[in-house]
Amino acid sequence: MVLLWASRCLPGFSIIALMLLLVAAFPATIQLPWWTSDLAVQQPAPSSHEGKHERMRFAQKIFVVYLILVHFNVLAFTVRLSFSLLSFWRHARISLKHARVQGHSKKQDTEYMADSTYASSVSSTSFEDNFSTPSSPQPRLNHADIDIYSLEDQHFTAATENDELIHAIIVPNYCEDLHTLFTTLSVLASHPDARSKYEIFLAMEEKEKEAPEKAEKLMASFAKSFYAIHATFHPVGLPGEIAGKSSNVAYAAREITNLHRHELAEDNCKVIITVMDADTHLVQEYFLEIRSLHYAHLDTSERHLYCCPILFDRNSSETPVFVRCADIMWAFAGISTMYPGSPVSIPTSVYSLPIQLANKVGGWDSDPTAIGEDMHMMLKCYFETGGSVITLTVHVPASQCNVSSGYPVDGWRRSLDICRNRYKQALRHMWGALDTGYAVRHSVPVSISSKRTTFWPFPRVLHLALAHLLWEAHFLPCHLAVMLIFSVMYTTFVPLDTLHPTLAWAFSVANLIRTLSFIGMNINLTIYDQWHQIWLYTRRHEMAEANLKDCGFSSRTWWHVAQLKERICFPVSGMIYGAVAMSHAVFSHFWTDRLVYRVSEKPTFASKDQISLA
Repeated sequence: MVLLWASRCLPGFSIIALMLLLVAAFPATIQLPWWTSDLAVQQPAPSSHEGKHERMRFAQKIFVVYLILVHFNVLAFTVRLSFSLLSFWRHARISLKHARVQGHSKKQDTEYMADSTYASSVSSTSFEDNFSTPSSPQPRLNHADIDIYSLEDQHFTAATENDELIHAIIVPNYCEDLHTLFTTLSVLASHPDARSKYEIFLAMEEKEKEAPEKAEKLMASFAKSFYAIHATFHPVGLPGEIAGKSSNVAYAAREITNLHRHELAEDNCKVIITVMDADTHLVQEYFLEIRSLHYAHLDTSERHLYCCPILFDRNSSETPVFVRCADIMWAFAGISTMYPGSPVSIPTSVYSLPIQLANKVGGWDSDPTAIGEDMHMMLKCYFETGGSVITLTVHVPASQCNVSSGYPVDGWRRSLDICRNRYKQALRHMWGALDTGYAVRHSVPVSISSKRTTFWPFPRVLHLALAHLLWEAHFLPCHLAVMLIFSVMYTTFVPLDTLHPTLAWAFSVANLIRTLSFIGMNINLTIYDQWHQIWLYTRRHEMAEANLKDCGFSSRTWWHVAQLKERICFPVSGMIYGAVAMSHAVFSHFWTDRLVYRVSEKPTFASKDQISLA
């Protein structure tokens, strides 16, 4: 039990260890009045004989090495991110052209959009009929009234050997706005393959009172738009499970396995499970590229985990600059792991994997340590397959919303509320640092639970790459913040000529690397703006063809004032929503691993009178 607790608290222990290192390396700092400008005068003259300085302490040597290591890693992150963004930029038009060649022709797409069945299921008339307030009170539905096994009612036929891939799409949601879910499903329903290849699973919570009613309305509206549509309700009080995205996804995935158990038994199941957020919009090219990757590497297809970048292109123009920067940095964290030749990538929010891989690893976890369900599932696939999982990059981004606010009036109060909501979301993101403990417990040669020696036959390079990404995600933000604050304050109050030459060199090099990294991130933001515009144009074009107007479109131009502000504000935003939120999370892990899952406020792109729910 103590070892389990210690493993989950490793990021917090590392911050304490770093602080102790600073005290050991510079013991005089704890006695010096940092608040006075006369600090430099109070420093003793360097002890030297014939120009020779005192020998460095051992702790100072460790500090120098780690200071340079941390800063070089920041620069490496910037360079890695540049390669990833350039790769996505180059693949943007190529992947679109390649996907459309393998998909339907433009004429077929247009004919499908004009299909009466599709139009009746996602038209504004259908929306008003199904989602407006009824004239008379209706009895509240119970989750038991919604049949999750509705395939038979929809004339479901099992896939044959020559059939294409079936995409089982899990849309987890809890207390989500009805219009958000309707728009998400409308976007998916606009795809030409939706009626023949998409199985939709609305992964809901049983304790949400409105869930059965929302599920019934959505299933009725989209019954003819998809191959199948179901609703699952994660029960309350299951031992060891918490409410949240991970448990909803886990429960829905079990139902997917149950529905396809006969095909799995016959080893003839071509189902790809896709997990997304309730507000995620995916263009059809995402699924077409997965198909292309699946058949291009058919011999290893059952070990694939498909990762894609995320793009905040819906309401970013209405979002405060600090929140905008935080979301871009969050997207960059995932994108930086998807550079060409990357040994392992970490999914962010949206990812896909074959049902065989999900079953092999035992499905999704629902315990408190799985709150960061995307990274956690990737780690679980890695460890449960002995490191043989293959992460492949889908170059088609998932469209996401920035957090919003329920405050009705624009102004500083609304902006402050959005910033506060974004911090809550950041805390939930950083709570995923529990995955470090999960990885350690599955990596150490001695099993903590059984106290017996085990040996993991992982490829060494792959395992080291994964360990580096975990360190970068859960340790680096806080360590960099501590190093940055200490370095700036120390060199401000203590003249460099009073320091040991090696220390002075280390501080100078760190300052140079920070400057280069800042310039590099500005270049990356420029590339990101260009890539953003390509996919915004693509999504806008597809939504116009589907007659979907309430999807949200936020343009970016690098020389506009809003984007120029980001060039300056991103370090501050990274400190608040990265280092501060991470510190908050990892120190909270000393006494609890549970976080109450709260849904972030989402923007609404339609008038309120259209989305009322009885």
